Amino acid sequence: MAKPAGLFGLVALCLAVSTLTSVATLFCYDRWYAQKVVAVDVKGYIEAQRENYLAGKMSDDDLRKSFDRLEAVVTAIPKNRVVIMGDAVVRNAETIKP
Repeated sequence: MAKPAGLFGLVALCLAVSTLTSVATLFCYDRWYAQKVVAVDVKGYIEAQRENYLAGKMSDDDLRKSFDRLEAVVTAIPKNRVVIMGDAVVRNAETIKP
């Protein structure tokens, strides 16, 4: 018959399971549920596209494609991200540039 685990082994097992569960819970919460702030520099992007268009570096079709790309980037931002304009960011926020 197998010898039952001692008190020390049982405490070590409980600590290991508790630690792993806590780490996994925090990782999942941070990854999928916690609200995070990201900034999108829409104004700067539109100004750059405008300058390129007026300088003749872009055609009408290229301009439409660039705005479609901007829309795709903004649409692809996960739902747990709060999106603000890039002009409003002072510091410590992830800035997405399309």
